Amino acid sequence: MVTVPDDVVEPRIVTAPHVGDEYNGIRQKFRGTVAVTGAQYLEYYVHGLPTVSADLLHHPRLADCFRGSRTVERARRDYEIIGRQLNHRMTELNTSLAALANGRLIRTVFAAQDRAVLYFDVDEGQYIVGVSLGADAIESADLTLSRTATEIRAARGIGDPNYGGYHRGDGTFLPSPTRADGSPDTGSHPFVSLPRPSAPVFANPWASLIKRRWSPAGDSREEEFQAQAVSVLKPGDLQYMALVRGGTVSAADLMDHDDLNEFFVGLSREARREGLVKVAAKFLALSDLLDGLLRSVLNRRLTRTVLDVEKGALYFHRLSRDEFLMGVTLDQRRVSEADRRFQLLVRRLTASYGC
Repeated sequence: MVTVPDDVVEPRIVTAPHVGDEYNGIRQKFRGTVAVTGAQYLEYYVHGLPTVSADLLHHPRLADCFRGSRTVERARRDYEIIGRQLNHRMTELNTSLAALANGRLIRTVFAAQDRAVLYFDVDEGQYIVGVSLGADAIESADLTLSRTATEIRAARGIGDPNYGGYHRGDGTFLPSPTRADGSPDTGSHPFVSLPRPSAPVFANPWASLIKRRWSPAGDSREEEFQAQAVSVLKPGDLQYMALVRGGTVSAADLMDHDDLNEFFVGLSREARREGLVKVAAKFLALSDLLDGLLRSVLNRRLTRTVLDVEKGALYFHRLSRDEFLMGVTLDQRRVSEADRRFQLLVRRLTASYGC
């Protein structure tokens, strides 16, 4: 087998005919961002119209992704169309989230197990869409695109929205995790479980503050979900979780913790809880729409969705056709940590449920 070093293959850069020198900065950023081990396809859109794209879909390492009628050229066309349509889907999602008063969507992750479509809101009507093929590439794509979107905004004097909570207070980004030998540390990937608590679950100092909402079912499946709240919920990152089945919602949260008081100035705890229940009840229909839109990229059902808003994030994991888990953080600084904690819940329940 012939191997090709990653830095030998040049990215394909395409600029729309109407685009001028004002997009040179974006072209330069994209050239440095696109990577066969991260986001292999990037496109910059203005009001739904493509302007600059960069991709490495022709790289030999991706050959297995494009066989038969599924050619690289067809994939490029499909990805561009998806990017156009996401302009409308983001408007719908923003409308559905407006009652939570958490601000607009700034970043979304739509993923199956081994591929993802990522969206980053950059400026008024302007956004980046990235495609990552390969389970090992998704985290790198997310982190790198977060940095690129932030740098494009900074060049225009626009503030840092802290996509994904990746930006530290000292002006640096969370580095791509590595082990001592320099190899990737897969233990920090969102799909990998956090360690189980060393202390008994009843020793959780916040257990008495957990507020629960039970569904009419009240069966063993729901009891298992509620039992996980004691060890999964944490006031510092993942403050809310829900199990949604056929439109009914079972939930648990730590919103009554005093450390969270600042997050409820203007919108009460009860109003936030009711708003989240409404979002949860509607998400299945939205997920079905997104599933149809993204099927040509994901090649299977959409399972993981991250809706990163200006103030926190919502996480969704589909367990079956009419059942999914939902998690919420209120703190933008803790979006990545809450994501990992939510994946702990996902892994435990999928193992318990036999999903």
